[in-house]
Amino acid sequence: MKRHLIAAWLVVGLSMPCYAAEQATAPSGAFLKEAQNVLAPLQFVKFCMNNPAECEPSSSEARLPARDEAFAALAEVNATANQSIHPLAKSTDPILARWAISPASGDCNDYAVTKRHMLIARGWPASALRLAVVYAPTGGHLVLVARLQDGDYILDNLASDVRRWGGVDYQWVSMESAENPRFWVSIAKQDHRDFAALGSAKNDSN
Repeated sequence: MKRHLIAAWLVVGLSMPCYAAEQATAPSGAFLKEAQNVLAPLQFVKFCMNNPAECEPSSSEARLPARDEAFAALAEVNATANQSIHPLAKSTDPILARWAISPASGDCNDYAVTKRHMLIARGWPASALRLAVVYAPTGGHLVLVARLQDGDYILDNLASDVRRWGGVDYQWVSMESAENPRFWVSIAKQDHRDFAALGSAKNDSN
């Protein structure tokens, strides 16, 4: 039953309110695990129709910066977007709702696509920047997942700092595919041993 409810929610899209407010060796739990292909959120499909350039695969010139430079860029972009967009509870009607880049006011969807847009404009590959649907303690939520060489990090309008994915109290549902941003995949439940490995490293960069 739970699986059917999640699938139905993905078909409808993000209809729940958003609440504003050098190579390294990484443990296996540092990265989110993909599961099976799923339907993209309806609002994401509409976003791609209105902003096709935002949903294209990485160009051949796009490169991920070195780890320290990359993390500094994530922190800067997260802070800039969180400060520049005024939090606003928008309509959850799947017909009326619309994701926007750099609006004066917006919800979690707008923060996430704005941060992704800003990083791609800096030359980041789209494959390293993936929108992700989660259930936060307050309800349905959208965040940006940035994949660095040592793990997956979260850019979130509910937090001022950039955190490892395992350091947030979220239920992970689905995210963009690394191969093609127009396709989405479900997120597999991590093994408890992966979390244990992650726990020893999750605060080394925050």
